[in-house]
Amino acid sequence: MTAQPPRRRTGPALRILLAGLWLLLLVPALLLAAAPVAPAAQGLFALLAVALVAALLPVADRTGPRLLLLATAGAVTLRYWFWRLFETLPAVAPDAGFVVALVLFLAETCAIGLLFLEACLLVGPLRRPEAPPVKPETLPGVDILVTSSDEPADMLAITLAAAKNMVYPARLRTVVLYDEGGTDARCASADAGSAAAARARRAGLQQMCHDLGVVYATRPGNAGGRGGALNAALACVSRDLVLVLEGCHVPSRDFLARTVGHFAADPRLALVQTPHFFINPDPVQRNLGLGPGWPAASERLFGAILPGLDRWGGAVFCGSAGVLRRRALDEIGGFAEKPGAEDLQTSLALHVRGWRSLYHDRVMIAGVQPETFAGQIAARGRRIAGLLRLLAAGHPLRHRGLCLSQRLGYLVRLGEGLRPLLLLVFLLAPLAHLLAGVRFLSAGFEDLLAHGSGYLAVGLMLRRALFDRHAPPLASLVQEAAQAPSVVLAALFGDRLAGARASVPLWAVTGLCLAGVLAGIAQLRAAPAEAAAVPLAMTLWAGFNLVVLAAGMRAGLDKCQRRTMPRVQMQVSAEVHCPAEDVRPMNATVLDASTRGVRLLLPLPPGAPAIGLGTGVRFRPKFPDAPQLERMVSGHVRAAVRMGGMVTLGVALDPGQPSAVRETVACLIFGDSAAWLRRRQATQRTKGLLREGLLILWLAVGALPVVLLRATGRCGRSHPSDRPAHPLAFGAAPCPDPAPVPDKPKLRKAS
Repeated sequence: MTAQPPRRRTGPALRILLAGLWLLLLVPALLLAAAPVAPAAQGLFALLAVALVAALLPVADRTGPRLLLLATAGAVTLRYWFWRLFETLPAVAPDAGFVVALVLFLAETCAIGLLFLEACLLVGPLRRPEAPPVKPETLPGVDILVTSSDEPADMLAITLAAAKNMVYPARLRTVVLYDEGGTDARCASADAGSAAAARARRAGLQQMCHDLGVVYATRPGNAGGRGGALNAALACVSRDLVLVLEGCHVPSRDFLARTVGHFAADPRLALVQTPHFFINPDPVQRNLGLGPGWPAASERLFGAILPGLDRWGGAVFCGSAGVLRRRALDEIGGFAEKPGAEDLQTSLALHVRGWRSLYHDRVMIAGVQPETFAGQIAARGRRIAGLLRLLAAGHPLRHRGLCLSQRLGYLVRLGEGLRPLLLLVFLLAPLAHLLAGVRFLSAGFEDLLAHGSGYLAVGLMLRRALFDRHAPPLASLVQEAAQAPSVVLAALFGDRLAGARASVPLWAVTGLCLAGVLAGIAQLRAAPAEAAAVPLAMTLWAGFNLVVLAAGMRAGLDKCQRRTMPRVQMQVSAEVHCPAEDVRPMNATVLDASTRGVRLLLPLPPGAPAIGLGTGVRFRPKFPDAPQLERMVSGHVRAAVRMGGMVTLGVALDPGQPSAVRETVACLIFGDSAAWLRRRQATQRTKGLLREGLLILWLAVGALPVVLLRATGRCGRSHPSDRPAHPLAFGAAPCPDPAPVPDKPKLRKAS
């Protein structure tokens, strides 16, 4: 396979001609959309449009039907927007009604513009072929930079072991751990406890890096955040390519083999970004009880948006799991150092200089998400604060060197990050009318029904056509609404929403919506029939918001995870050694594994002694493509289920094993990217609006008793001391795993 050639840019004359043709087509369309019609005619038009869009949904994955769906939804949305502009806004006046109306209208305009920008850019997502092969003598050198701030040593050991053993010539790669938690400034902190902890961390990581055979580096201070750390790390290395990884992002063995070839095919290629995949559910998804069949929140970006942007040359750096060309980084002065959006700023600088980027849509890293709701809120709050600073600086519209599609792509990325701000406006807007008596909408019942219902219906179906496999619209709305109040406050006020306080804004807005619905019911009972249109609309709006927020209330109550590291299913051959002298080494199959334990299936001949609980065992997994990583791993039996001539053992790994054993376990769990590919594909299935609607109603109805029980301590809540610090701790888990489920003796061929 060969890489796709870069797109040729059209000349100025042709661009002017195309713009003129688009303008000629756009003007009559806008005039038709703005033309006033009777409510009955508008209602008929909306009904026919909704029916057409619904008929096109089953085939919306094809380009032709998707374009027709987009045009139909655009016509309905334009009519709604012009109706809002010309017929529903109050007169310009220095009062609260006009201010609220203006803020709401601008938020609606931004949301509509973002949706249709996404629809246009994502109409034909690019699915790239594999990178072309590279001759061994022309392979470039790669520096693998692993940055760490506060990740524990055993987590970093897994990441570094996996990075060290990627399929690539050892003489052409260097693994560097750049430690931000052990800088000179932190080691010399005025706080004696913090200084001692930093010095101990530095010494421990230095020893660990020595044992693993990788480079440890740090710097005097912590200026510039993560971008500053990466720039300091660049001063320590000098190879052609740079792979950037966070300390909790474990790469598969084929990462470099699948990405480096793109750079050989295009000398102006500066960036190859790959998707992020997480082995643990995010806290919102876990607390709401969404199972593994639902996609992670990050899939909206990595599964839908980035493949669409890639077609237009707009793939961006996402902070980790990206390979960059060193010469391009040197040309722009290294990584951007403004906190919060340094990855987006780095991409922007590369594109402005004419460098190209691409998105390789294959999961080849497994990362860890925040374990608590407060951690999730803090991370998203910092991200939004960085995007607001970037937007205030005029990026990306004021930069020359970007083509139109790239500018629109950056607007989409900025808009995606700022969606919680828009959502918070939509949550609070009806409360201004119901609770504060602010009148900001003037419309009759017929007009509201004819314009509003069609707009909401086609908008929902358009979102399903664009994101259903990656971000089901209703389920995503619940997750976003549960975080929006807290995320916006965290962006404005920093990390003050720590611990249990992180969920207080969610509960406060939910309470306000309940009060608004009750106030709206009282207003409807007192208002005459001819004046009930707007109060009815506001009450229904607040009622819908209440259902969504109620469904998301459990998001702020962190659940205990009995198994913090999910098991990875596999079929890997192994050799098992038991301590009994009369039992020879046996061939077995590793059925699943985590950094804390494995499940082994092995034959047990008749008359052989039973393997009791607590028995020490050792096993050696077999890697045909990496025999140098086949080492003995020790553990002890925690569960045993015998069925016929086979026995299934649940084995907990012994902590404190040598670094070489960690490399073996890292290869066993994280070495094969096909495992992450299967898990990711299992979530990319159409859910359906009916299933989502029933899920939301179920979550909303069951929210109150669960919240009351958890708040009073009557429902299982974990104590911090009962939980491990992270899902990649090596060795036995503090919470017991469930007993293994016996498998049928029939096995597939081991891989």
